Amino acid sequence: MATIKDVAKLANVSIATVSAVINKDSGVKVSDKLTRKVEKAIGELNYRPNRIAQALSRKETLVLAYIVPSITNEFFPQLAKAVEDLAFKKGYGVYLCNTEGKVDRARYYLESLIENRVAGVITSLTWEIEEVNFIDHLQDENIPIVGMAGARTSKKIDTIIPDDMEGGRLAVRHLVEKGYRNIGFIGINNSQTTNERLKGYRQALVEAGLNYQEDFIKFCKSFRYEEVIAIVQKMISQNPEIDALFVYNDLMGSVIIDGLRQIGKKIPGDIALVGFDDSVASFTFPKLTTMSIPKSRMADLAMDILFKRINRDTTAPVHIKISPELIVRNTS
Repeated sequence: MATIKDVAKLANVSIATVSAVINKDSGVKVSDKLTRKVEKAIGELNYRPNRIAQALSRKETLVLAYIVPSITNEFFPQLAKAVEDLAFKKGYGVYLCNTEGKVDRARYYLESLIENRVAGVITSLTWEIEEVNFIDHLQDENIPIVGMAGARTSKKIDTIIPDDMEGGRLAVRHLVEKGYRNIGFIGINNSQTTNERLKGYRQALVEAGLNYQEDFIKFCKSFRYEEVIAIVQKMISQNPEIDALFVYNDLMGSVIIDGLRQIGKKIPGDIALVGFDDSVASFTFPKLTTMSIPKSRMADLAMDILFKRINRDTTAPVHIKISPELIVRNTS
């Protein structure tokens, strides 16, 4: 494989001249005659410049990073694909960094992304990201960062998030309009997203003149199949009057369908069900009614803002909430 030294030798110029021709934004002037000689040598040798080395010399690579709290939650891989497709159109690659909600992983990725001089970062502002001061450290290194998805925001950076409270309100309003009156909710412990969706749940009950009942509210520690099954079955056993459930997301909803079926409940005949995010809702049986988060639009907005920041846009951070859309399928 040809090297920059081989190009310089064939063109009878210095390595610095070859570098200046390759790095057209370096500010070094090279005559048209020498440029043609170098370009001819590059063609004859089929020389391919080391893009990483070029980028590091500019203190920036043509690589972005997308940080997610989980790759087993289908919502985030779907967002990752949207991010990668948009990046690829701009000539950028994407590192996918999965923190699994762990501080040590978040810290590792923080150090790695700074060391490798990524051009920009998109991340959900989950607790482990905040714990390691991800935003402050990246901004100290002049690496743009945009928050996307999740419920947390930051005044320091641009954020694009779903309107979880409004989504929760619309989900429960739909159930009320379908005639359900004893509506339960299952969320995730220590989750800001759960808190926002629960606020929407409560607001819809108030609007409908229905009582909020603590026994109708349960929280899981994780999305682990056995845990979700146990919680929903215990919930229904203790509160047999429940005739509908609004749940944290589609992943949880898909497990709850199994859990209800195991105890002989028909969906929606005995208990209706609404999920959130539209990640796997069309693959369940029966197909899950859900609040769809427009993932492509969210990614479009986040990437557009990120590239503006990469191009040195210094305007004040923007904070955008995306309204979820009710998709009625077969569980309500």
